[in-house]
Amino acid sequence: MEMKKRIISFFKKVFKPTSVKADVKRSHILQLVLGLITIIFVNVVGYYFFARLDLTEEKRYSLSDSTKSMLKQIDEVVFIRCYLNGDMPASYKTLKNETKEMLDQFRAYNSNIEYEFIDPNNFENHKERDEFYGRLFEKGFSPINTRTTKSNTQVQQYIFPYIEIVHKGRTSIVPLLSSKKGIAGDGIIAGSIENLEYNLYSSIRSIVAAKKDKVVFLYGHGELPVENIYDFVSSLSEYYDVDSITINEKLNSLTDRVYDTTTANAVGFANKYKCMIVAKPTSVFSYKDLYIIDQFIMHGGRVLWLLDALNVSMDSLQTQPSTLAISNFTGVDDILFRYGAKVNTNLVMDLQCAKVPIVTGQYQDNVPQMTYYPWNFFPEIHPNSNHVVSDKISPVKMEFVSTIDTTASQATKTVLLSSSAGTRIMNAPVNVSLTMLKQKQSANLFNSGAKPVAMLLEGEFVSAFKNRLTATMEESAQIAYKDYSDSTSMIVVADGDICRNDFINGQLLPLGYDKYTRQMYGNKEFLVNCVNYLCGDEDLIPLRSREVIMRKLDTAKIERERTFWQVINVALPVVIVILSGVILILMRKRIYCKKNTTVKH
Repeated sequence: MEMKKRIISFFKKVFKPTSVKADVKRSHILQLVLGLITIIFVNVVGYYFFARLDLTEEKRYSLSDSTKSMLKQIDEVVFIRCYLNGDMPASYKTLKNETKEMLDQFRAYNSNIEYEFIDPNNFENHKERDEFYGRLFEKGFSPINTRTTKSNTQVQQYIFPYIEIVHKGRTSIVPLLSSKKGIAGDGIIAGSIENLEYNLYSSIRSIVAAKKDKVVFLYGHGELPVENIYDFVSSLSEYYDVDSITINEKLNSLTDRVYDTTTANAVGFANKYKCMIVAKPTSVFSYKDLYIIDQFIMHGGRVLWLLDALNVSMDSLQTQPSTLAISNFTGVDDILFRYGAKVNTNLVMDLQCAKVPIVTGQYQDNVPQMTYYPWNFFPEIHPNSNHVVSDKISPVKMEFVSTIDTTASQATKTVLLSSSAGTRIMNAPVNVSLTMLKQKQSANLFNSGAKPVAMLLEGEFVSAFKNRLTATMEESAQIAYKDYSDSTSMIVVADGDICRNDFINGQLLPLGYDKYTRQMYGNKEFLVNCVNYLCGDEDLIPLRSREVIMRKLDTAKIERERTFWQVINVALPVVIVILSGVILILMRKRIYCKKNTTVKH
């Protein structure tokens, strides 16, 4: 009761009529208290709830859901050192600022992300600087030598566009420069900024992960040698442990079988690899090898099939003007038919195609004159956006590709790549002749419409050996046959050369680079997307294909309107402050004059 009287007395004192001066004082105190309460409330809410407002068109300051999910799972410090710092050309300063902005966003979602920027050139002692350079060289840094003009003097310096990620004693060196866009200058910087989130995400994800998934290349059936798929293997090594294997009819080559000695017919299974890649086989698979692959799939294994239905290549046309494309029988088509796909024994001719050079004469000094002609057997496939694997990638170059048909199965089929509407189908055997290059192809013959050349199959598959084994084999604990698969997926591409990288004078060229036209195709990006998807890492794909528009300033307009904007930037804020002060004084004067008049009456 006493407490109640005190509370009533307090409110009477607060709200009792007083003089105008006391009323104004009370109002100011109340505004101050309410302001402090609001500030405290906003800070408390902001501590528990984080949000950002991104008004850019391409959402360049918004992290993807996969990045946010990865960051939330980091429970120990990830320390990042960025060596792109100091006095640099403007384009590298832009990259440095974008990197810092991205790291700030990462840290906003997880305080375990810590970073620092180091200037490798910030040494007064040249000996100390050279020693620091030496340590960076030992780590694998390749600096960029730049020249800038300062006070009419040429200054040479090294720039190290790298970050170093440290976690639990493990270190990863990540280059910030990417040649995805353009080949020099601002093109590289723009591509690097586009790839920034992807590079940071994939590098942190890789170093934080306890272990990588395993991907295996199959050998023993005339597949492409390692040197011809080197760039593809190197690209996959960033995300997976890449291995190679020859089955040799060994039952446990792809799948581990653990036998229970205490319980009869009890067998435990575990696939050794997450995904298997079959790159252009040219010899026949034995039935035992096909069975082992089938059971790998039945236990959830994923497969990327890169197959040639016909035996034909440009190498055979180097010594003779024509060659005959005949069937490339490997036995793989038999099991694929049961899974839901059939690679047809034909060749696709496409009006949208790459060009190849042909000697059409000679210059002086016996230098051959080369003329480029469209080669309809090398279609340029423009990916559609109906699936994440083929969305937002550059055109894919294929060589002597076949069409793919679907067959009856429980699997869901999705076309990833298809030829253009101007397609002509040549059924085997096909006479491939270089004389076709100089002959003008009639557009009326290219009327087959778009045809699938790469297809995704996913779901549950029926074993290709169902009802083909004896009862004894089906019931054998050692064989441990399984006739229906777990939910899994596979991708069939009707071109084995899609993953082959070329050479010039023994020098390796990037996968997808056309040594004749010097054009970069999207072969590598498409294949890496395929493996990412099959391994359940589809969250990597949209990050890799993200685009950030670099909006450059109009330098001519800057020079023309420099004085005007300088005056606006200096004078306008002062004018706004003065006007605001005058308006506030007039408003206060008007309000309090009315109050004084009311009190006198």
